[in-house]
Amino acid sequence: MKRFISLVIGGIVLAVAAWSLWAFLRHKQLQKEFDGIEAEASEQEVVKKLGHPNRVEKCGEFFGPLEKKEMEGCAREFLYASPFAPVLPQYYVVRFDANNRVKGKTPYSSP
Repeated sequence: MKRFISLVIGGIVLAVAAWSLWAFLRHKQLQKEFDGIEAEASEQEVVKKLGHPNRVEKCGEFFGPLEKKEMEGCAREFLYASPFAPVLPQYYVVRFDANNRVKGKTPYSSP
């Protein structure tokens, strides 16, 4: 019985360690690749760099209304959340026009 409990605890510790490593690497990847996204990049290029978004919404839906300049020609937004969110809130939003090209991007974080 003691061996079984030790194996269960060891498995839990291993799972937590694996998730923590993945979360740290994913967080760093989001930071690095988000900075490299250029205006007019295609939706496919963004997905290739950042992976599939956590959410897809109309422009201005995630963090409230945008400035008029940002809303013009904006068709939708992709939201990427850090694996540590909402505990350490770090979010990345990429906006696309009707031609599926990057119109803008904004990182959001809370101090």
